[in-house]
Amino acid sequence: MQGFLSFLVESEQETQTHELEHPIKGKYTLHKKGDYHHAKNKYGEVTHTFYKMDPEHIVGRLSHEHDIHSKTKKNKVEESILIEMSSSSVNIHRGAFNEAMFAYHANGQKWVDDNHKKAAFHHKSMLDKFDKLEARRQNDRAQAQVKSFTEHAKKNGYSKIKAVHLTAKPGDIEKHTGIKATQQENPSDVVVHFHNKPKTAEHGYLGASLKSSSAKKIGFHNGGLGAISKSLGGVDLESEAKKQQMSYIKKKGLPTVLSQAAAKVAGKKETKSYRKNPAYTEASEHMNMIDNKVRNKLHGHYSTMKTDELKEHLLKTYVKASTTHALPYVKTHGTGGYEKEASAHTEDPSDNEIYHRLRDAKKIHVERGGNSNMSVHADGKKMFSIQVKHNNGPLTSMKVIAQP
Repeated sequence: MQGFLSFLVESEQETQTHELEHPIKGKYTLHKKGDYHHAKNKYGEVTHTFYKMDPEHIVGRLSHEHDIHSKTKKNKVEESILIEMSSSSVNIHRGAFNEAMFAYHANGQKWVDDNHKKAAFHHKSMLDKFDKLEARRQNDRAQAQVKSFTEHAKKNGYSKIKAVHLTAKPGDIEKHTGIKATQQENPSDVVVHFHNKPKTAEHGYLGASLKSSSAKKIGFHNGGLGAISKSLGGVDLESEAKKQQMSYIKKKGLPTVLSQAAAKVAGKKETKSYRKNPAYTEASEHMNMIDNKVRNKLHGHYSTMKTDELKEHLLKTYVKASTTHALPYVKTHGTGGYEKEASAHTEDPSDNEIYHRLRDAKKIHVERGGNSNMSVHADGKKMFSIQVKHNNGPLTSMKVIAQP
């Protein structure tokens, strides 16, 4: 079997094949070199990498999924390529087997450990009950995804794989890399450690969020108060929240363990009074007060920041548009396999409209709204909203989320 790192011959010339346009982000160009195509934005950054895909299909995908269109015509993608009908249980095994085989091929066609091998064989056995050929399709896609991922990584300064880690479960990223990153902050299914890294990167880790025959829109930030505080150089957002929560617990004679206090005011699950009782209503009002206080403190700090300082913070913390983020990642989507040659597409999740507008903005400011919301504006245009909230009702941990 051909090795997974069969890169292009260095002497091959890269040629531009298409000139594209996004209504907000501006000019893009498509370049071909061997079996690979690369889409580059107006800054010359490689934002998408395709492996063994027809150019017209690539342009169609960029148009359909990313609103990046050919200057001459808009292309459509066949629905059969974008949609795969199946039961949710089968999809779980499809995805898990695809992740396992991606790690296997990225690791030089070797299992990471015995658990990795056992999991792969388990998911294969489940897929065989559904369709004897499905595991073959997923394995073919995984090989194409590794080629697309490693080529994209190479274009952005990463090379020579040192180690491969399976990181789909909560806590796995920190366990294998020592880097704290929740699944909300970083959805990487596999993290690859490279010997060589970009000059601006703090380490050689690069994550891969894997998708097999389904597209998923890019998400925003969903992280704890501690992460935001750290990103602002130690601004303490947690102390006031914890102080207010503990004061309320003492006043109401609730258990001193936060999770137990939360369960107490919520009431018994599967009863009519669950989260519909006077104690929960009162605790919810107190929760809203805390959300408001923390929002005001965060907004107050944002109001003191200079435009360039605020821009850097918003890009790195919310949009994650920097290789210096805790652990950068890309999204790699595989299609085809067995009956049809497998192909794959890797994209930079930070190459979105918000990234371009914020990066190009001359003035950025943050406005308060409602009880616990803020809105980020670039040159007078609203970019996205930020909300400070409790994670799961009164007396639970708090987080900061960003959304369109």
